[in-house]
Amino acid sequence: MLHHEFQAARQAAILARAARRRLVREAERDARAVRTTADRTSDSTSGADSRKHYFLRSRRA
Repeated sequence: MLHHEFQAARQAAILARAARRRLVREAERDARAVRTTADRTSDSTSGADSRKHYFLRSRRA
């Protein structure tokens, strides 16, 4: 294999790993966003939890 072909293959491998890491980071970020949204939704639909959060928020202020 010629030197420039080796370099091109190596660069392609590096770019592929970077793309894979980026996809994993984006998937993890999206999963966190879904969990956060689900937590907020469950908090707002539960009456007792909503009152507790209101009370705790009002005490901090």
